[in-house]
Amino acid sequence: MDIVVLESHEIPAALAALREVALADGALALAPAERGVLEEIAALHGARVDVGDVVDALPRIAPEAVARAIPDRHRRKRLVQLALVTAMADGEVTEAKVDAVEALGRALGVREQGVGVLRLVARGHRRLAQAAVRRRLLGSFIREAMDEAGLSGVRRLLGPLFGAGVADRARALRYKQLGLLPEGTFGRAFWEHCTARGFLFPGESRHAIAERMVFHDLGHVLAEYDTDPAGEIQAGSFQAGFIRRDGFSYLIFVLLQFHLGIQITPIAAPEVGFFDAHRVLRAVARGAACKVDLSDRWDFWDVVRLPLDEVRARFGIPPLDEMGARREAA
Repeated sequence: MDIVVLESHEIPAALAALREVALADGALALAPAERGVLEEIAALHGARVDVGDVVDALPRIAPEAVARAIPDRHRRKRLVQLALVTAMADGEVTEAKVDAVEALGRALGVREQGVGVLRLVARGHRRLAQAAVRRRLLGSFIREAMDEAGLSGVRRLLGPLFGAGVADRARALRYKQLGLLPEGTFGRAFWEHCTARGFLFPGESRHAIAERMVFHDLGHVLAEYDTDPAGEIQAGSFQAGFIRRDGFSYLIFVLLQFHLGIQITPIAAPEVGFFDAHRVLRAVARGAACKVDLSDRWDFWDVVRLPLDEVRARFGIPPLDEMGARREAA
């Protein structure tokens, strides 16, 4: 999911559209988190203005005017998705904000399932929102597992979520042996990441993560994000960035799970208030810079013996501090 997609002349219209969403419920000023979204979008696109001084001076803009300013379909889609992020930013999803996103999407000719999810959240139907996001997240993986191995493949994929996975001693041993690799290698770093946190390796027990989903923790290692709530929302955002097919589903997932307090994964407790526009959107941009979709049957065994820094460089993952420095200079 790339988010640095706008042309320079389109940025004012895009920011104005996001501001319309944020203020749709009658607020007189942007909340800090909403302002942060606008500032970060501008900074990621290299806007060399003090966005904090100009955001309030942005002109009002109708959805039809946004459509005239941004003709490209892909950029339109991203803008609608960023509008959904804006609608969630301050932690209060309202019908008025969802109406504004829906009107924007209609004018731009974009249909995004996330609008329906936020409509459910705004109306207090949290369980229905939870179910909708879970279907969207797992649908492609379930279809893939069914095509490859039928119901047994689906069981291997979903079983660990319910303590009904498949133990496989040989598979688990292969992962444990990563701890024998030299320090500083990617494989050793992954082993340390899991072992220090008590995470079970694929095949280690019926509760261990499905091997198909191990890319999530590999992403933690590559992106240098921790596993506390602040780290998880960034890791999920990084994941949204590197996933080429519907990466936005992972962004909406982590925002619901770690910002709005709606539990999507049974593995982690729901949390409230962990959205930081700079950190989250920067994580998406870092993921988008990654040359490999780690979720798309990526064979990480080919690089486990390489130094971790070399793997990051090979895949084009920007260092954490580098993107922060770019933001400060923008």
